[in-house]
Amino acid sequence: MIERKAFKLRIREGTQDEYVRRHKAVYEDLLQAFQDLGIKTYSIFMDGHTLYAYMEVADFDAVMKALDEDPANIRWQKYMADILIADADGKTMELLPEVFHFPNSEDKGCS
Repeated sequence: MIERKAFKLRIREGTQDEYVRRHKAVYEDLLQAFQDLGIKTYSIFMDGHTLYAYMEVADFDAVMKALDEDPANIRWQKYMADILIADADGKTMELLPEVFHFPNSEDKGCS
């Protein structure tokens, strides 16, 4: 079963162009980690200083845990730390609940 997950991130004022520039050259080993971990699709959309991301993956929690330990992702997160805004707990992403999906099937891949 595939899980559909969306999350929100925020970036610092004036960093939109730099955020886009960096994402035109994502580390190859990070992209390989995404593939190896079974991420089917991962998109990020920008609205001012707010980013909305969408991912399809078999086990979101397991993938996030594995990425937390992946050397390429650790390097990427350090690289992006000057742009992303973290909350008081140091988290940069906020999961968003899915409220509608079409086509609506018996496969309840969201949570």
